[in-house]
Amino acid sequence: MRVSVDRFPFVAVVGLAALVGLSTSGAARALRADELAIGSKAPAIDIEHWVQKAGRDAAGKNFEPITEFTTGNVYVVEFWATWCPPCRTSMPHLSALQEEFGAKGVTIISVSDEDLETVEEFLKTDSDGGKTYGEITKNYLLTTDPDGSVSRDYMEAAGQNGIPCAFIVGKTGEIEWIGHPMQIDKPLAGIVDGTFDREAYAASAREMKEVQQRFGEVVKLMQAGKPAEAVQLIDSWIAELKNEEVKARLKSIRRSIAMQAGGALAVEAFTAAVKEAGDSAEQINEIAWNVVMASDQGVEVSDELVAAAVAAAEGGLKLEPTNGNLLDTLAHLQAQQGQLEKALATQQKALEHASEASMESIRGYLEELEVKVREAKEAAAK
Repeated sequence: MRVSVDRFPFVAVVGLAALVGLSTSGAARALRADELAIGSKAPAIDIEHWVQKAGRDAAGKNFEPITEFTTGNVYVVEFWATWCPPCRTSMPHLSALQEEFGAKGVTIISVSDEDLETVEEFLKTDSDGGKTYGEITKNYLLTTDPDGSVSRDYMEAAGQNGIPCAFIVGKTGEIEWIGHPMQIDKPLAGIVDGTFDREAYAASAREMKEVQQRFGEVVKLMQAGKPAEAVQLIDSWIAELKNEEVKARLKSIRRSIAMQAGGALAVEAFTAAVKEAGDSAEQINEIAWNVVMASDQGVEVSDELVAAAVAAAEGGLKLEPTNGNLLDTLAHLQAQQGQLEKALATQQKALEHASEASMESIRGYLEELEVKVREAKEAAAK
């Protein structure tokens, strides 16, 4: 799944922190015993407006408004808003998930706390891919709850302060997972087929929360222009952590910060990450995409680092020649090198091999490249 860079308009570290579920506020707050956590019974939902009820459930019937969760089924309760770029980016992915898992008893419910008119008007607007947001979200239940009751029962009760945020309610009516909807695929599949390890995830969530409460220290260093010191601080945390998933998430943020530090530190961090990825084209893609994110967010990225990222992406494509997301990443990097026609050809291949979930973003960048190539040719002809 592709992660759109426009979702994080601040420095790359803040964007990555949001993506992996870390708070950048630095506010430490212990979880109260009565708060919503992994294993808690999911609160009933009382939603005021069920705006879109299209799509079909596992029995092939049209979806109906839901107030309580049926034992044996799985639900995703996701919080969003019309003004939220990452929420809009997540919509095609949620639609694809409903299409994939609907027949297996999964129902996706997206909840905004905006007024009905705002949401209805938003659904009429066109996305970057040309479809209206109403068309994009037609597969799942899209709602608005202006009194904010559902948000209080879920977001506030769980100490979550950023959207989009998704809660998976499992077959026993308990909270199984909380996180960003772009990271929901693996846990959702495990919860559906019964292989998800809730206890292991809960341990990971607890350790992640401890890191979350301290993450403001990293942001302060970044705001002070001290990325090298921020890297050292994260290294000290990684050395203390036990959970491998939390370590992996922090390493991802470390890479982004190291790239902002520039110079040898950036190339060293990138090279080490690619080596660690081994023969995983998916991981290579994520690492190379960090370079695209950093550049698009105004971070000065060296030619040496971009060249290393191009080499990594090309190496990944030798493993998986038809990986649409990796082709998309390579096209972005080639464009950064000024090779616009080469990037356009690569992006055309990316579109040929794009998944349904990434189709819209890949097509959008292809159209952007077509404009740039045309403008470049016109300028050269003058």
